[in-house]
Amino acid sequence: MKNTIAETYGNNVQSKHIQRILIPLFTQENPLAVPGQKYFFPENPVIDKANVVGIEAHLVFTPTIALGDIRDSRINIVRQSEAREIYLVFYNENNEEILYNFPLRSLFTYMPLGSIPAGTKSKRIKPITCKLKTRSCYAYIPANGALQNIDNQYISLTFYYN
Repeated sequence: MKNTIAETYGNNVQSKHIQRILIPLFTQENPLAVPGQKYFFPENPVIDKANVVGIEAHLVFTPTIALGDIRDSRINIVRQSEAREIYLVFYNENNEEILYNFPLRSLFTYMPLGSIPAGTKSKRIKPITCKLKTRSCYAYIPANGALQNIDNQYISLTFYYN
């Protein structure tokens, strides 16, 4: 019997598909992320039609700063230390706000191999069950946040859906 993605990672909600999207933390006018500005998700009709059962963030591996799960990135992905200052807002298919001030860092589930107890799973996908309207969802850095000088970076999210 073939394992599903959810069974592999130890979640109780099974998914049949995954879709990764990149959210730019910059605009055409300004390559730097500006605190207080909304950075909208790209429209994704595949995710919009599906029932999302989990979301996971991916962050760059930088051993001198913090751990991540992406080691070789050809584009600038947010680091774990930066993700602590970034929040997400999710809207459902009826354009209703369903999650507000959701910390990006809480979607990052990687655990270094040396820290995993024997016989346990290495990661778990955040079980968020909903139907999303991706073009209404956005990321932001709080206006009074300490994060500065994020230049041409992206947030990488994987959506697990049926």
